[in-house]
Amino acid sequence: MALDPLAHVLDHTIHDSGLTKYQVLLVVAAGIVAALYIPFARRIANGVPPRGALANFLEMLLLFVRDEVARPNIGEGHHGEQVHEGEHHPSEPHNPFRTADRYLPFLWTLFLFILTCNLLGMVPFMGAPTADIGVTLALAGIVFLVIHVSSLLRNGTIGYIRSFIPTLKGDNFIMTLFLVVVITPLIAAIEVMGAIIRATVLAIRLFANLFAGHVALGVILLFAVAVREEAAHIAGGVTVATILMGTALSVLELFVAFLQAFVFTLLSAIFLGMQLNPEH
Repeated sequence: MALDPLAHVLDHTIHDSGLTKYQVLLVVAAGIVAALYIPFARRIANGVPPRGALANFLEMLLLFVRDEVARPNIGEGHHGEQVHEGEHHPSEPHNPFRTADRYLPFLWTLFLFILTCNLLGMVPFMGAPTADIGVTLALAGIVFLVIHVSSLLRNGTIGYIRSFIPTLKGDNFIMTLFLVVVITPLIAAIEVMGAIIRATVLAIRLFANLFAGHVALGVILLFAVAVREEAAHIAGGVTVATILMGTALSVLELFVAFLQAFVFTLLSAIFLGMQLNPEH
C-alpha cells in the first residue's frame, strides 16, 4: 500500500520528463483496445466465428453498443436515406439502420476506450485517466465536433442553421410578429447554448463519477494508514474493516466503470441523433 492512498487519484509528472501519468495511461488504454480488437476484427472479417470466453465477451460489447445504443437513438435515417424493403440495390444486403451503422465505429471506439480508461483505475498504483477533467473535456470536445460536423455535412449549411431556429406562428399578425422578433431569437440562443452545455455535461458527469469513487476509496484506505501511525493497538481490526469496505467499494467501482462508459456513449448517440434528425 502506498503511504498516500490518494496519490493514484491525481495526475503527476513522471521523473520530470514532461510526461504525466495520465498521458502514459491514455496510450496504454489505446494500446489495450487495439491489441484486443484488431486481431478480433481480422478474424471476423475472414469469416471465423468468435470462439472462447474472451472472443464472445468482446463481441457482446460490440453488439450491445450497436443494438442498445446506436440503432435506437440515431435511427434509420431521413431525407430519403431510410431504406425500405425492396428499395436497396440488389447487390447490397438490406440494412434498415444504414445511418446508425455509419457511426458505429466511432461509438465503439468511444465506449471501449472510455471503459478501458475507467478499468485502469482499478489497477493498483495506476489510475483512471477519465478521473481528470482535462481528459473528459477532450473526449467531450471530440464528440461535439463529430456531432456538429456530421450534422453540417448531412443537412447542409442552411439546414444546420435552421436546426437551431424554431418555426413559430401565432393566431394573428401581432402575435406572429412577437414570436418571430422576440421569442425565436431567444430560443435560438438557448439551442446554441444547449449544444455547448450538453458537451460540457458529458465531460463533467464522467469526471465527477470516476474522481468521486476513487477519492472515496482512497479515503477509506487512509484509515488503515492513520490508525497504524496513531493507534497501533487497534490497527489490526481497523485494517480488516478497511479491507472489507475497500473490497465492497471496489466492486461498486467496477460497476461504475462499465456504467459511466455506457452513459457517456449513450448520451453521445442521443445528442448525435437529435442533431442529425432535427425535424424529429
